[in-house]
Amino acid sequence: MSEIKSAWELAQAKAAKLGKLSAEEERQQKEKECRQIGTAIAQRYLSHWDPQDMQAELSRYPSEERLTIARTIVAELAQTIDLRSQDMFERTARGILTLKPEAEGTIEQIRELSQEYQQAVRKTSQEMEAKGKEMLHQLRVSGSAIAGINVEANREWQQSLEELAQPFQERLDALESELCRA
Repeated sequence: MSEIKSAWELAQAKAAKLGKLSAEEERQQKEKECRQIGTAIAQRYLSHWDPQDMQAELSRYPSEERLTIARTIVAELAQTIDLRSQDMFERTARGILTLKPEAEGTIEQIRELSQEYQQAVRKTSQEMEAKGKEMLHQLRVSGSAIAGINVEANREWQQSLEELAQPFQERLDALESELCRA
């Protein structure tokens, strides 16, 4: 009967056979853990936190982990930047600048790009609305019947918007990469 081992003893024996992690494996595992923590902090910030909450949470970790966590947070926040949502952009920018104040110039470039995009969207919308009204006018439809044309429901509008967004998205991608550089 002395040869029967408990599950705990069997697990301990298997673990002993596996050996310890190398220094590189430990570093990689710690880095992976820090990235997961950074992603979770970024998601909580985006959902409801203030920048001070993010800073307080980050300060709970040792300084050697803090850098990796902060880089991950900045990268996660940078990926959420959307030129179509000015409010979300401002929230994201505040979070990034809390952790990386030296990114002010890049954030300002993204802000200008967002404004440029919004202007291009308005201009395209006005042009399409004018084309729609002109087409209706040619069909002899006028007056209150054409007061409000919903260009956004138009398939041509969706295609134009995608084409319009492409060069802006390319520029945004480059600026996001710049934000994430150490």
